[in-house]
Amino acid sequence: MGFNPDLDEAARMAVRNIVDFLVEEKGMHRDDAYILSSLAVDLSVTQLVDGTKGIHAKVAKSIFQ
Repeated sequence: MGFNPDLDEAARMAVRNIVDFLVEEKGMHRDDAYILSSLAVDLSVTQLVDGTKGIHAKVAKSIFQ
């Protein structure tokens, strides 16, 4: 997830967080995690209230089976 008054920065934060997750929890190399993110991660706007924007980054668990 990423939360910031700037929607672009919130998206950057969400992508950084999912890359960190893929590296730490799935044991991926950081470069591979970025490549996977560009192919398989969906970003959703989840908050626009009170000036803070929220973005959630999601990846399907099924790609790891």
